[in-house]
Amino acid sequence: MKYKIFQIKLTDAEVDMVNDKGHDSVPKNSMRLDMNLRANDTGKIAAKAFKLGYYTHVSNITADSLEGVFHVGNMGPESSIERISPMHSLSVGDVVEDETGKMSVVADWGFKDVII
Repeated sequence: MKYKIFQIKLTDAEVDMVNDKGHDSVPKNSMRLDMNLRANDTGKIAAKAFKLGYYTHVSNITADSLEGVFHVGNMGPESSIERISPMHSLSVGDVVEDETGKMSVVADWGFKDVII
């Protein structure tokens, strides 16, 4: 199965703003951090961030399950990854969409549903 991978990416200007004024100065960065700190709300925060357009489709991964996607996104093989734009290894807050359109977010333990 092919899964779409979405990550929150900051522009150079947004990184400069975070470095100058702090993490909360860029709303999408603040939401990304909240997904790490507010584990019970990860799915809700990801849904809101997705609706706000904060996510970028960075790659497609071929795997047999969400756990397989996590493994490939962190360990490879590279041949199972179709890169669309720069991506980091899969981590908390990244959204995975399967071929049926079901969306899940990497949580602190496993995955949570993202209901748009």
